[in-house]
Amino acid sequence: MVPPVVVEMSIDIAAPPEAVWERLVDWENLGLWMREAWDFRVTTPQREGVGVVAQAKVRIAGITTLDTVVVSRWEPPEWFQIEHKGWVGGRGLMHARRTAAGTYLWWRETLEPPVGWLGWAGMVVVKPAMAWIFNRDLRLLKALVESLVPDKTPG
Repeated sequence: MVPPVVVEMSIDIAAPPEAVWERLVDWENLGLWMREAWDFRVTTPQREGVGVVAQAKVRIAGITTLDTVVVSRWEPPEWFQIEHKGWVGGRGLMHARRTAAGTYLWWRETLEPPVGWLGWAGMVVVKPAMAWIFNRDLRLLKALVESLVPDKTPG
């Protein structure tokens, strides 16, 4: 059995965890900040909670695949976890922790490569690209969430 490939990142967002959560589970609009993915859709009648199934097309390192995910942890506005059931398996875990300035958002993708050791070697090679993409996603999420938070400056 090959080991998973883990990519971990985080960012500070000047908005409360509730505002961040709204963007994390706005299924059809995830492409606003996850630019490597498109055609998001929920395939279950339920849209919230453990058991929600969603799909999206994902393209990383020139490879496009259909990623089917199942929500396995749903604790708004703090914990959110999905299980990847597509060609690449694994899980994505996010934790939004309230801070004095807003939210510290931590994200870990634990990916199980396809096709054994060959897939593992390929994913290790593209891991820096995945890290760059996921960090860009967080910067886009930060900009999106912060643009939607009402300005509280006295005026």
